[in-house]
Amino acid sequence: MSEEQPRERPVARVEADTSRCVSSGQCAVTAPLVFDQDEAGQVVVLAAEPGARAAELARQAAAMCPASAIQVHPAR
Repeated sequence: MSEEQPRERPVARVEADTSRCVSSGQCAVTAPLVFDQDEAGQVVVLAAEPGARAAELARQAAAMCPASAIQVHPAR
């Protein structure tokens, strides 16, 4: 019998502009729990409200994005 882990409190809000995405894949490599790519290679946000560790990786991914298609805001 496994116990569910409590969900980490969101510390950020992640947005991606697919119209700007150039399919480099850096986001999915840097923060695979937050980002993925669809069949066309476009960014897909998996965790729009990540906890602390995932949010830090999302910020790194946003900084590395060659198209500036990712924004990370403080949680509401």
